[in-house]
Amino acid sequence: MTLTTAGTALQPQAGAAPESARDLRELGSLAAWRSYALELAERYRQVTAELSDAQSYEQAVITACPDAIHIYDVATATMSRANRLAPELIGYTQQTIAVMSGTCLDNLLPAEDLVRYQQALSDSESAADGEVIKLRHRIVHDDGDVRWLSRRLTPFQRDEHGHVTQTLIVSRDITDSVALEEQLAHAALHDDLTGLPNRRMVVDRLSAALRRSEPPGEVAVLFCDLDGFKRINDSHGHSTGDRVLMATADRLRRATRNGDTVARMGGDEFVVIVDIPATEDCRTLAERVAARIEQAVAEPILVDGEEHAVTVSIGIALAGPDSTPQEMLSDADTAMYHAKGSGANRHTVFESTLRQEPLGRDHAERRIRRALERDLIQVFYQPIVDPVTEHMTGVEALLRVPDVDGRWLDTGRVISVAEQRGLIAAIDDRVVRIACAQVARWRALPKYRDLTLHLNRSAKDIAQPGFCDRLVGVLSESGLEPSALTVEVTETVLLDPAPGTLTDLLRLRELGIGIAIDDFGTGYASLRYLATLPITCIKIDHSFTSGIPADRTCMTVVRATIGLAEDLEIGCVVEGVETLEQLRALPDYPGLQVQGYLLGRPRAASAF
Repeated sequence: MTLTTAGTALQPQAGAAPESARDLRELGSLAAWRSYALELAERYRQVTAELSDAQSYEQAVITACPDAIHIYDVATATMSRANRLAPELIGYTQQTIAVMSGTCLDNLLPAEDLVRYQQALSDSESAADGEVIKLRHRIVHDDGDVRWLSRRLTPFQRDEHGHVTQTLIVSRDITDSVALEEQLAHAALHDDLTGLPNRRMVVDRLSAALRRSEPPGEVAVLFCDLDGFKRINDSHGHSTGDRVLMATADRLRRATRNGDTVARMGGDEFVVIVDIPATEDCRTLAERVAARIEQAVAEPILVDGEEHAVTVSIGIALAGPDSTPQEMLSDADTAMYHAKGSGANRHTVFESTLRQEPLGRDHAERRIRRALERDLIQVFYQPIVDPVTEHMTGVEALLRVPDVDGRWLDTGRVISVAEQRGLIAAIDDRVVRIACAQVARWRALPKYRDLTLHLNRSAKDIAQPGFCDRLVGVLSESGLEPSALTVEVTETVLLDPAPGTLTDLLRLRELGIGIAIDDFGTGYASLRYLATLPITCIKIDHSFTSGIPADRTCMTVVRATIGLAEDLEIGCVVEGVETLEQLRALPDYPGLQVQGYLLGRPRAASAF
């Protein structure tokens, strides 16, 4: 047996015994060292194996990572290491990237992106461990295309003083994502058919133009509506109509100046925003642009070998010191109606006198007709609530017609104009159809299985022949049970009923549909018809509710009416409840329900 230590061999002779105790001690010491050396060797082997496993794992992770990874050396401004995806990201070879200096890489980034990238590198040098600096920027690929990269930078290595010497950069190609974002952003602000800016962008650009207009009054809005387009759409189809609209959009672009905004508001309506130079008279230039548009649009449009002729009516609004985008659009729209009513194919500059009542009714009629043609009629719903349980027992359907500026037309004006111009039946039928279908869907949910619908019907609509049959037909199509519907009629219907009106109301009641007298107490016929018609509910007008509890007369009327409903064993809805004091002043009655802003404002179906 031979023991070796520090390169010296000890070879005791066979059978020889140690000469002294010192030899035994040396033999023991050498054995301990040998054992320790073997232990170190084993630990080294284990550590080496673990390190190899870790390196293999790290390499596998880096290789499988879908992102490009490289190390940026702060001192030399070079990419010291990179995974296989790093060169693919920008199209250069691994060897080329390895020798690229920061200056070379600078040439791959557009100037404004380079500034942000350099700032991110600087920020990463002062970042804490684990902190990630994020940015996205463009880079020029080796094939010449510009790509978008998303990058995450974090400290990777520090020197003995704690200064960052290397930065880990993880990059991903997001070119497709950025393109999709741009497409979505464009779609949100542009018309699908013509590619022109839409109403939303019009408001944004008009707001910007008004802000930079100095002095005020150097902005004009031209509201353009095609004459004769509906005839083309109806007789030749929507495909031809769309091509006429696209051709018109192109002509508007060519007829206006660089810097002017041409937009499509919807249908055959277009808007032009004209920025007026300080050297030009606002009205003169706006009318000159309008004249060019009229001339351009009037030329026949050829579609599939057939000529189609349209003209344009234009309303012009000039900015004032306190003008808002909504006001300018509304004024230009009003002026356009005046131009169309004056014979069309002309332009009119808005004056305050154009807001007179007849023209206002023409404006409302135009909006109503467009809403009917384009299915823009909307229905809002106001909750009707049990004051004891605070449970929503029903909803009242309320008409909404959009105006040109995105707001709603006054509902009272809509009803008045619709009755005068013969549109009320179409409106009422549309509201009934929408509301019945919506409440039927709500009642399919366990929470709303007992929800009821209150619908107002105008006197002129009820007087139309076939009113009852139309209502029952729509109700049947929607799937709403007759018992879930209450038709509200005003005293106007009852004071001078048309032939068949009372018969129709009786038929509705026989079918299980409820009949309510709306605005109870404001007329003269209510009490008489409570005795002659099968009324199921009375609604106390908000003019009485507004006075309680302070006004003694209002309080007396409300209590007496609720008591009357209780004696007749019919329902009672108190309208216009806006405060807790009003709610608490109402007497107890199991059939009492309340409606008003305190319990809920009218909302679109989606808001429920």
